[in-house]
Amino acid sequence: MKRTYVMPLLVLTLICVIAAASLALMETATRPIIIAAAAEREALMMREIIQSAADFEPIMLGDFAEIPQTIRAAYRTTNNVGYLFIAEIRGFSGTITIICGIDESGRIIGTAPLSHTETVGIGTIIETTDFLTPFEGNDISLDGIDAVTGATITTRAYIEAISDIFIAFEEIRG
Repeated sequence: MKRTYVMPLLVLTLICVIAAASLALMETATRPIIIAAAAEREALMMREIIQSAADFEPIMLGDFAEIPQTIRAAYRTTNNVGYLFIAEIRGFSGTITIICGIDESGRIIGTAPLSHTETVGIGTIIETTDFLTPFEGNDISLDGIDAVTGATITTRAYIEAISDIFIAFEEIRG
């Protein structure tokens, strides 16, 4: 009687160990590819947001005391066109990574979500031109920018991240 339970248990355990090892190997093999693709997308979006930038030089965020924790990276254009920020904030379904360019006068050049896991059809409104266009040319006041009903948590998070980007911009610019 005891033997009838042991063999299936051993087989099932072996299957689980093999499946877990296969998943671990696959993750290890694909991680560099995923990281490289994300870095490439980020670089392309940087060029798309501030098209007139000659190049970008990173800003060391640790040199500033009042940078919000949502700011992951900041760059200054080498030809003094503006600044570019990357922020991460919690949305409804997970982390939203945002890229935003601000010109020297403190107006948004452009903004876009780099990545997110928001609900398709509701939270994905942050990808639409209807949502993103009002940000362009706007300043720290974010006049006319409101959360969207039905996607309130996602759109409020996006707006909050843009506000944090302006705080970082003011801190960096001095």
